[in-house]
Amino acid sequence: MEHEALFRLLALTLISVLLPSQASSFSTEGCLGRKDPYGGSPPKPAGTVSQGQLKTHLIALDDTTPGVRIDLKYTTDANFSRRSLYPKGAKCWLRPALADAIKSATKRLGRGGFGVILYDCYRPWSAQVQLWKACPKLGLVGDPAKGSHHNRGAAIDLGLYRLSDGQVLEMPSAFDDLSHRARHSYQGGSAESREHRRWLRVTMRRAGLRSIGSEWWHYQLPKSRKFPVLDLPLSTRQ
Repeated sequence: MEHEALFRLLALTLISVLLPSQASSFSTEGCLGRKDPYGGSPPKPAGTVSQGQLKTHLIALDDTTPGVRIDLKYTTDANFSRRSLYPKGAKCWLRPALADAIKSATKRLGRGGFGVILYDCYRPWSAQVQLWKACPKLGLVGDPAKGSHHNRGAAIDLGLYRLSDGQVLEMPSAFDDLSHRARHSYQGGSAESREHRRWLRVTMRRAGLRSIGSEWWHYQLPKSRKFPVLDLPLSTRQ
């Protein structure tokens, strides 16, 4: 059954070669009219780690990992905050268990000719504050007073690409689209995009990760809140 599903995904992808890879813009319509209850200064979660090195807690994935392509959107303004939040050349840092899950998923996807493109990994708590300022709405952005799973290095945002030519597979919405189109339950978009979304979800769940209903791109380790929130800066030299 697994090979049949991979074949079906490959067939649908070939049909969509001439279609755009995914929506080229994103919406923040879900954020409209929201006010920040913290007035721009949310409290740090208890136990936040603000000193030390990332490598004490996390490991880095890079393009040398088979089937992995890095495209961290917060090093650019191609995200809903419309500003760069990470330094150029920032690495994808993750909890070791999450990195292992991604490697397992890429092995499964590789048999069908696909890989994963990573849009966001560990996110410093200070960057979470900036995202919250841009959209202070629970369910769309993690409450900085509690800390996001990304702040713990226990969550990842990703999509799919074709190994043969690097083509990013179409999804029902762009990454970071804060609207109903990003939901797993959204039935708009093309049949191919919905199939890509479904197979990403199936593969990540088989790798032991959890999804959330509001974002097709987000996956996380179970019981992520056991890890402390980190507010250690991203560096290109660690």
